[in-house]
Amino acid sequence: MKPLNTKAKLVSGWTILMTVIGTAILHQWQFFALGCASLALILVANQYGLIKDNTDQTKK
Repeated sequence: MKPLNTKAKLVSGWTILMTVIGTAILHQWQFFALGCASLALILVANQYGLIKDNTDQTKK
């Protein structure tokens, strides 16, 4: 698996934070499942290079 770029790290961190807070406040496991699905999609998008970051210096 490719390492997360800067934007993917930011998006992942925000998604985890909102998932934990939302699940704790709302007490709905559907919110937790949606957060897990979102993280899976972020990882897949990062693997295929779909998350672009202007600060990344890697050129293909």
